[in-house]
Amino acid sequence: MGVSRNMKLELINLTKQYGNFTALDHVNITFTEGIYGILGANGAGKSTMMNLLTDNIPRTEGKILFDGTDILKLGKDFRRALGYMPQQQGYYEHMTAQTFLSYMADLKAIPKKQARAEIEKLLEITNLSDVRHKKLGGYSGGMKQRVLLAQALLGDPKVVILDEPTAGLDPKERIRIRNFISSLSRGRIILLATHIVSDIESISDQILMMKHGHVVGVDTPANLVDSVADKVKELPCEPGDLEKMQEQYKVGNVFQRQGETWVRVVGDKLPEGGQYVPDHLTLEDVYLYYLGE
Repeated sequence: MGVSRNMKLELINLTKQYGNFTALDHVNITFTEGIYGILGANGAGKSTMMNLLTDNIPRTEGKILFDGTDILKLGKDFRRALGYMPQQQGYYEHMTAQTFLSYMADLKAIPKKQARAEIEKLLEITNLSDVRHKKLGGYSGGMKQRVLLAQALLGDPKVVILDEPTAGLDPKERIRIRNFISSLSRGRIILLATHIVSDIESISDQILMMKHGHVVGVDTPANLVDSVADKVKELPCEPGDLEKMQEQYKVGNVFQRQGETWVRVVGDKLPEGGQYVPDHLTLEDVYLYYLGE
């Protein structure tokens, strides 16, 4: 399948219902080249959207078009252009990383010589070269995540879908994987779903916010942070009043300042006193403002 230079992945009225429950509700969005961070609490519809994009579950309504053609019609041609890292994976515990990646390359019909070169490179990038012959059953959670990321990138996919790619990684590994994902963005559409806000703050071109099966906003990280410039305050709070404060307001951080307990509060309606925080705003504040309950 020839992939156009201005490739587009379009979701048109995409809907998924399980009985009376609507997991994804008439979502309309067009993805083009770049990294999209998808933010939302558990149950927001992130994984459902990804499962529909990978055709793991049938849609209730709507279309998914890749360069103008429905992915169901494209079939295996779309699957060849797709790399997917699921959130949870049943592993072949008896396989080594090397055999698992070779097996996945076979499933993707990648020619043997190309597969060998790609596997070599991906094992190096994901820091698994030294343990390539160790069985996956003996891998740590972080190592398993890295194997999953490596298999998603076999075949040089143009659309890469990553569901919680840094879950279970230590901070050093997380930064390494984050930087690697950032380096992949040229010529690709990368969708990165996570609830770890710091993961996507530094590498996303656009952030997609989801809540209760709806897309509630799409914008650049900088614009989203600017949008909450007058919505964040810090103020002292007696420890005994903390619970009441959390019932009334969206409370982010609780911290100590000169022996006093302070809280960071986000919203349209903010308590008296304290001070606004026009600087040092983060996506955490954005998340709390738009997606916090």
